[in-house]
Parts: sequence; structure tokens; C-alpha cells
Amino acid sequence: MTPSIVRRGALILVLAIVSPFLLSAQAVTGTVSGHVTDASAGRGLPDVQIIVTGTRIGAVTGPNGEYTLNGVPIGQRTLTIRRIGYQPTAQAVTVLAGSTVTADAALRVSAVNLNEVVVTGTGIATEKRKVGTNIATVDSALISRAQATTVDQAMQGKIPGAQITQNSGSPGGGGISVRLRGVNSFISGSDPLYIVDGVIVDNESGQLADLGVRSNPQNRLADLNPDDIEHIEIIRGAAAAALYGSRANNGVVQIFTKRGNSGKPRFTSTTRAGSSALRAQQSFNFYPFDVNGLPVTRFNYQDDIFHRAPSWEQNLTVEGGNDQTRYFMSGNFGNEDGIMRSTSSRRTGARVNLQQQLSSNLVANITSNYINTNNELQAFGEQNDYGIMGSLFFAPTSVDFRPVNGVYPLPPALGTNPLLAIARIRNPQTINRFIGSTKLTWTPLASLLFDYTIGLDNVGFEQSQFVPRNAVLGTAPLATGRSQSVVENNRIVNQDALSSYSWRPMGPVDMRTTVGVNYTSQRVRITSATANGLAPVGDLVSAGSVFSAAQSDVQLRTLGFYGQQEASFNDRLFLNAAVRWDASSTFAPSERWQAFPKFSASYVVVDNQAGALNNLRLRSALGWAGSQPGILNAYSQFVTFTQFPFAGRPGFVNDVTFGNPNLKNERAREWELGADVGFLGGRVSTEATYYNRLVSDLLFFRPLPTSTGFSRQFYPIGTMSNKGVELLLKTTNVDNSNLQWTSTMTYAHNKNLVESLTIQDFQSAGGYPNRIRAGEPAGVFYGSYAARNCQTGALLLDSLGRYRRSNQTADMGATLAIREALSGGTCNDSLNAVIGDPNPKWMGSFLNEFTIGKKLRLRALLDGVFGNKIMNLSTRAENAGIASNSKSYERELLPYGDPRKLPPGFNARTQGIFQYWIEDGTFVKLRELSASYTLNSLGVQRYFKDGVDLTLSGRNLAVWTNYSGYDPEINLFGTNAGGVGSVQTTSADRGFDFGGYPIPRVWQLSARITF
Repeated sequence: MTPSIVRRGALILVLAIVSPFLLSAQAVTGTVSGHVTDASAGRGLPDVQIIVTGTRIGAVTGPNGEYTLNGVPIGQRTLTIRRIGYQPTAQAVTVLAGSTVTADAALRVSAVNLNEVVVTGTGIATEKRKVGTNIATVDSALISRAQATTVDQAMQGKIPGAQITQNSGSPGGGGISVRLRGVNSFISGSDPLYIVDGVIVDNESGQLADLGVRSNPQNRLADLNPDDIEHIEIIRGAAAAALYGSRANNGVVQIFTKRGNSGKPRFTSTTRAGSSALRAQQSFNFYPFDVNGLPVTRFNYQDDIFHRAPSWEQNLTVEGGNDQTRYFMSGNFGNEDGIMRSTSSRRTGARVNLQQQLSSNLVANITSNYINTNNELQAFGEQNDYGIMGSLFFAPTSVDFRPVNGVYPLPPALGTNPLLAIARIRNPQTINRFIGSTKLTWTPLASLLFDYTIGLDNVGFEQSQFVPRNAVLGTAPLATGRSQSVVENNRIVNQDALSSYSWRPMGPVDMRTTVGVNYTSQRVRITSATANGLAPVGDLVSAGSVFSAAQSDVQLRTLGFYGQQEASFNDRLFLNAAVRWDASSTFAPSERWQAFPKFSASYVVVDNQAGALNNLRLRSALGWAGSQPGILNAYSQFVTFTQFPFAGRPGFVNDVTFGNPNLKNERAREWELGADVGFLGGRVSTEATYYNRLVSDLLFFRPLPTSTGFSRQFYPIGTMSNKGVELLLKTTNVDNSNLQWTSTMTYAHNKNLVESLTIQDFQSAGGYPNRIRAGEPAGVFYGSYAARNCQTGALLLDSLGRYRRSNQTADMGATLAIREALSGGTCNDSLNAVIGDPNPKWMGSFLNEFTIGKKLRLRALLDGVFGNKIMNLSTRAENAGIASNSKSYERELLPYGDPRKLPPGFNARTQGIFQYWIEDGTFVKLRELSASYTLNSLGVQRYFKDGVDLTLSGRNLAVWTNYSGYDPEINLFGTNAGGVGSVQTTSADRGFDFGGYPIPRVWQLSARITF
């Protein structure tokens, strides 16, 4: 081949690549700009989407409602203008070459919006009116007004059917768990599948070091900056989640970040300063006399452990672009001290989102987000050796923990000195994370679309721990000091390709066919090094004398294909059928491929009509989804082996779990029925949904005879159902130029039931009195109770006036005949019984928002959980004999003759009665409260065109509850279904308060400027 041929070939290739850009640059275009306002109040509306119909040209209005569209093809064009909470509108414009045309619009409030576009569960952008399932949407306005630290915090109280729980008050988010429509699996956690800009992300909350065994101080959704979020879409059921196959049993949450608007660069700076404080102190035994009646000094160390903690956050964004390029860039830094001394979280992040029109029919979207998080944590929860909360609850209040000559005294029976832990024990974390995606969209024809996305979520997680020598009571190796370093790399790569073709076989019928493929791979590598026997100086692993190390490498892969057919009749009746085929490396070869179909129908009966009834849509769906075994059980189809060296030589023994060669996924079938209704000119709307879900092939461990050489096998052990109702009511109470008042109410009722078990009922959390039992809700409290008279219901007391324990022969007799004679019947025949249900009967929220004039905005969000029970193991620890520091123990110390005095040993007796520690967990919280004011005088606008927004906000300001602990929302196990040091845990384990990090009351002041 001659050089001239090579040069000509290269020239042709360059021209082929460049020609689309040259043609695009030469296209004759114009500009459209305008101002979108609220039709009643007249104020500018931010976050309104304006799209040139039939093109990919679009923009989003700024804070004052202004927008600019560059590069609009000349001629007659139609603008589609829509915003969540408002009735969409279309406006015709005539675009002239090289000129700017003005197109203002006024949107009217509409509580129901069937034309809102969603993507989650549909494959490609689809109007809600065409979807037969309920898809919840939270827009950037609601997220920003929440003034939350994390994205999941911002969703609290806004989605019916979503139980979003802040399990602890640890800085940086507090280990929030999200449960959609009840418990759906025992082994795969409660969290839904999270997708960020097309990237499947990991939201793990497991621990690399023991920070409380099964407690979780933070999950990885805390890495995302809420100010970067454009909107969130949530699908709660299998009927909507079928397109996500074997990973969607818990629902799907898809997060979309901001893309930027066309126009000149626009900078936005948001500064927040805040303060957190303990809402209320716990009651302890401060009686000034001991059991012998002698004076004693008692100490309240809560003021030494907790303090008023400052926080500070700075966000800076810039966005802009033209008809070819749009960009959004942000940088943020946050520094939050925890209310527990020596705890903190610092997050630094940067984001670049870019959209580039490569040609007239090819668009590229690139997102990249780097986050660095540094946490200083302390152990809490089950960690009683060096955990601060455990040491507080288990130590007598008569112990003086203050240091003497620099030496901290240790408690008399258990754990460490909490003041020593604050001063010297360290648990630093460093997380470096990158989330990025590249998406190419090609539309060779107006009716044909091809889409390809590749995404990466890469997390580098380093956890260290330092427990100095002589910091822990006892003679165990921990007492000689411990230094630990653990490094984890968690990488997820997903690739998605889809094609969609729209066609019209006959006049009133529109069809759309979509096919797609997804491939996801995940690799988790962990390396740890630990040393005990530390030297008096030095805190590194190398300072130890007894060493150990461990390493693991787990890989998961999923391949899925899906197809979907949609049919539309007269733009009123919409039918949808789809199926996904999934293969996962966690499944056995014989069960590798699983099919997940779905069917849905939506019928718009009334569509934007005037009068009392404005909108009415009926919808129904049936679908299947699944759950895969997680990281801890990734290889459960195999017999695995554990290293067992002997006499300095390598060796291996089989693990206690026998492999299951027929392992397959859990499978959920869900039927959903609902309606969306709009009344009174769009001022009132309601969404009502009934769902019925049955999960079969629930995976857990069935026991095996020890003669097999194994003790258990990962195996399908039963079925479980969730049935419920979800209601959403939105009202516009007042809507005029001087005052707007809107309300949003949610209600959700879910009834969970373990339908069947192929094994005997079992204790779901190792060491805790809860149970998986057929015919009962998952995770019910099951244990000892105070015996009662079967005829009168009165408590049975012994000769000293103490309760009789149901499971103790010393209290109830050694034979059944004695028990029944003592009880006056058979009501106490069982040693243990179901004593409570941690699952709520219903949940609800009530949000009110006011706009006074055009400058002042007020909002208040109340949310609550009702009918659930909590087991207060923190107070039980206080009541233990080694502590004797509970408030109720004071009554044993009172002098004889005082009517309040309890008999000797009364509190010790209650240790064996789990029913005694069950409390009503019902609560209502003032979750969010804020007041915002816009300063836009001429002097201010001289420097900042949109003015300055000042906001005073509060979070978790008040709690109305009868619960006696720090906070009824605290949950020991968080999102963990298994974890470091965990013997046995399921995602059904809820309702335990044991040494939790209290959730603080938070106040913040923020200022937002745009220039």
C-alpha cells in the first residue's frame, strides 16, 4: 500500500468524523428565551423544563424562572414546558435565523400531573400516564428545601410506602436504611437497588473493623451531595421493577444529577453553618445513697460524652453551554462534628457533567463524580469492650472516671472508661470514591433510538483502629492493645444497551418496542492486618507483638436481556408487556437463567377537563422480580474451605456450610392496583395504590445433621407476603398573588406475614429475642414474659412482690401441673411467647409549605411511625447487676416505708423477662422546619441578579413519643444483614435499641447566591 493511498484514506476518515460537526455548525438557527412564572403568585419558577418538541434541545429555568435556548432550528417550533406540581403547557414560537424570540409562560398549580416523564422501570423516557405502576418522584426543589446531609435523609417523609429510618445519629448521615413495602428478603438486606446516572452503585453499610458488631454508623449513599441532584425516581414493587430482574425485589431508586442549562456561565454558591445537640438526656440512677443507705457521690457523664457540635458546608456550582454543549460542574466541602465527642465526618467532592451534541442525531452524556470522605468514629451498639455507649450503660454511676495524674480508671466489671475512649481510642476511615458514566444516544430516525451506557463505581475504603494498651478491662488480648488496618476495594462496572422503535400500525394505535441488554460485574477485595500486644508508644500495626492477617476476593457477575412491548390506543389506554432473562454467577448452573415478566395497563378516563373532576387514571400491573445472594453468600452453591494450619504447615478444612448445587434466586410476585385523581381545577389530587406481594424461595440456612460433616446449607426455606395500601394527597389550600399554601399528606399500611417455613421457626438475630415464625410477621419479638393469672389477667407475684418469669422453674414450678395450678389455667403453659411486633401498623407524613408575598417561604414536615414495638435493651443494660444505674433502680434504694420502694432484687428479676423491656415505639417527629427569605433590593441585585436567599432550618427538632430511650427511631442493626462479627442477622431484625448513637437536633443557617 502506497503512502498516497494511506494519506487519502486518512483524509476520508477525518472528513467522515468531522463532517457532522461542520454540518451542525453551519445549520441555520436562532435563540429562544423567556421567563416562566407561577400563574397565581406571579413569581418566577425555578427548575422548569423547557424542551423544543421533536428535538433534544432543552433547558431548565434558573432561580428566578428565566431560561435561554440556543441553537433552535428556524421556523415554526413548539415548546413543551413542564414542572412537577404544575400543569404542563405547550407554546408555539417562530424562530428566525440569528435572532432571539421571547416566549414567556405562566404555569398553573396542578396537584396531579400525568404528563410527567419518568425513566425508571420503563427502559426509556415515558409519560406517567402510560405506566401501569406507581412511580414516585422527588424533585430538586424538595431535596434542596430539606437541607439534609444525605440524599436518603432528604427523601424522609415524602414517599408513601417508604420506611426511611435514621438508625443512628453518627455524623455524616447516620446509617440510614430504606425499606420499600415491608420486609422482602432475609439475606439481601432491606435497601433497594440504587442507580446514579445509569451507574449501579453499592450502598454498603458493613464494617471493616468492629464499630459495634452489627450497627452501622454510615452507609455509602452519604458520599453523594444532595445539591447535585436533579430528581429521584422510586419504584417500590416487583410489578414496576421487573426490568431489573434478579436484583430488584427490594425496589429501585434511580438518582439523576443536574446537567446544566444553555446560556452564559451561571455560578451558584451555597454556604451553610449549623449546630447539633443532644435532644434529651437519658435517665440514670442519681440517688445519693447506696443499697446500704450510705451516702454516695454519683456522676452524670453525658455532658462529658456529648456536646454541641458545629458543622459547616460550602457548595459552588457553575453551569452553562450552547446549542452543542451543556455542562454542570460543582465542588463541595462539608465538615460535621458529631454530638459524641471525638466523632466527625468530612466530605470533599467534585462533579463534572457534560452533554455534547456530536451530530444532529448523536448525543454524548458524560458524568464524573469524585468524593473523598474522612470519618472519625467511635464504637457503639453491641461493642461493650471499648464502645462509649456500652460503657456508659454498663458502668455504675458511682464510678469516678476522671483521670488521676493522667491515668484513666477502668470500670469495675465490663468495658472501658468512656472518657478514655473519647481521648485515646481512634477509628479513622478514609473513603475515596469515583462514580462515572458515559452514555451515547443515537437517533438515526425520529422513531428509532439506540442507547449505550457504561458506568463505574469504584470505592477505596481504608479503616484503621487503635485501642491503646490497658484501655480495656480484663486479660484478653484486646487489653494488651490493638492496632488494625483494613483496606477494601469495591468496584462495580455495568454496561447497558437498548434500542427502541416507535411505529403506528393504524390510526388510533401507537406501538413502541424496546429491547436491551445489561452486564454487571462486581469485585470486592479486602486485606486486613491486626496486631495485639502493643508497645507503650506507637499506634501502627508494626508496634504490636502478636500479628494476624486476612485477605478475601469476591466476584459477582450478572447478565440480563429484556424486551418490552407497549401499545397505546387513542392516547387513553396503554398496555405494556415485558420480560427479563437474568443469569447470575451466584446461581447454580442448573438454575442460572431466570425469567421475570411483567404486564401493566393504564387507562386515562378523564384528562385535564374543567369542573370538579379534572383527571382520573386507573392502573394495574403484575410483575415478578428477584433477590440475589449478597457478598457474604456469593459462593453458597459451592463447598468452601477454610485455612487450618497445623504445626507451622498449611492445611484446610471444609466450611460448616454445605454448598447448594441447585441454588437460585428468591422470587417475588406482585400485583398492584391503583388510581390517580385530580379535583377542583387541579387544586386537589390523590394517588391510591393497593399491592399484594408474595416472595417465594426465601433463602436462609437450613440445619443439617452434624454427621454430614456440615451444620447448615443455604437453601429456600419458605414464603412471605406483604399486602398494603399507599395514599398520597396533595392540596392547594390558598393560591393568590400574596399567599400560597400547599399541603402534602402520605399514608402507608403494610401487613407482613411469614406464610410458610420448611424448617422450624428460628431466632433471626443471633443472641436476641426475635423470631421468624410461620403465621407471624417477620422478626417478631419472641421470648420470656411475666406470668399472669389466667382468669383475671393480673400479674403473678412472688412472696416479695416480684414478677414471676415464664421460663424459670423457680418461679413457675417444675411441672406443667404446678404451672397451671399457679396460673389458674393454661395461659402460661409456654415458656416463651410472641411478645411484640417491631413492624409498624402504619406510617404517615404531613408537609405544609407557605409562600408569603414573593420573598418569604415557610415549610414544616411532620412524619410518624405508628403501632410498632421497641425492645429497650439500653435500659436493660442499665438495670443489670454490674451497673444498677437505671432510674427504676433508684426505687430499690428508697428506705422501707416509702410507698414507691421496690422489693430487693426486683430489677435483677426483670433481666430475665424480655417482655418487660418492650415499649411502644410510636412517634411523631418534627422532621423539617424552615423559613427562607429572598433579599432582592436594588442594592443587592446590583451584585447578585437573583438576590440572596437566606434560610433558617431545623431537623429532628421535636419528638412526640412515650418511648423512654434517647430516640424511638434508633435501630441497632441498621441496614445490615450479616456483618463483621455477626453470628446471624437478617434484614427482618428491627426494633432493638442497644447502645445506639443518639439522633441529634440540628439547626442550620444557609445563604444562597447566584451570579
